[in-house]
Amino acid sequence: MKTILLKANDIDLDKASQLLSDGELVAIPTETVYGLAADASNISAINKIFEVKKRPQSHPLILHLRSIDQLNDWAIDIPSDVHNLAKHFWPGPMSLLLKKHPDVLSEITGGSDKICIRIPNHPVTLSLLTILNKGIVAPSANLFGRVSPTSAQHVLDDLDGKISAILDGGQCEVGLESTIIDLTEIKPKILRPGGLPIAHIEEVIDKKILPHSNSDEKISGNLLNHYQPRASVHPYEKSEIEHLINDMPINKSVLLLLSDINKNNIHIHQMPKDAYQYGQVFYSTLRLMDDKKYEKIYIELPPEKSEWYAIHDRIKKASFKI
Repeated sequence: MKTILLKANDIDLDKASQLLSDGELVAIPTETVYGLAADASNISAINKIFEVKKRPQSHPLILHLRSIDQLNDWAIDIPSDVHNLAKHFWPGPMSLLLKKHPDVLSEITGGSDKICIRIPNHPVTLSLLTILNKGIVAPSANLFGRVSPTSAQHVLDDLDGKISAILDGGQCEVGLESTIIDLTEIKPKILRPGGLPIAHIEEVIDKKILPHSNSDEKISGNLLNHYQPRASVHPYEKSEIEHLINDMPINKSVLLLLSDINKNNIHIHQMPKDAYQYGQVFYSTLRLMDDKKYEKIYIELPPEKSEWYAIHDRIKKASFKI
């Protein structure tokens, strides 16, 4: 199979829509990461996602819609918080876990009676969804468990020859996956921190929400080992960095730093001190370090503050050893 690169124009959007209608897989841009899209009503196409990504079929997929007007076709018993949150954060990096409509394919939800839904905030994909006039499922467009793609080139690096097309929408603006909020119980829960800060959610629903990092709920990205580059990842507290530098292997190792430290004898890559900017470049930096053939990536852990929670989550999973 030859993977074609499509541009963000009317002709190529029509091509992408036709491919999806024909049961093919198309990588699409979102504000978070690139997704591997399939028609959410096509079992064969959905199964291709699991095959191409080498993703366990028990691991649910996130449904992408163009409008909240389509929500009743996919979910039932929709709580009032949904419309309040949607008013503020859709389109955007927020996914809501809801009770699924009986007609939703079990292949999407991994056999669960719940479904995760979002409306992506990317003009190219919103246009595609309008043309297609269907829901699509779209996990990250990479091999399962590896670093998520934030550019069309990243997708090509992982899936060239394995999918029909990549719709190039430029670099992803947010760079981290969506925040997943469980609204199937009386009290909302954060199941996956992401591109939407928890503090913003709490302001809108006027409720305190605690992240549930140990939740056994079946959702995307809840495995302990995830988002992993080829290089091994080793996180360190700021207080440990100076000692680390003295003992750090030189040739095939790199240190991702927040602190301003200059050392001529080791490889240093300076990371943004702002949490949002850090999230924008985190995955692309891990991929860059792989491209440079580093075998070990040492990371200075960011502050223990709420705005850094998603970054801590990704570093923890990127560094988890089975």
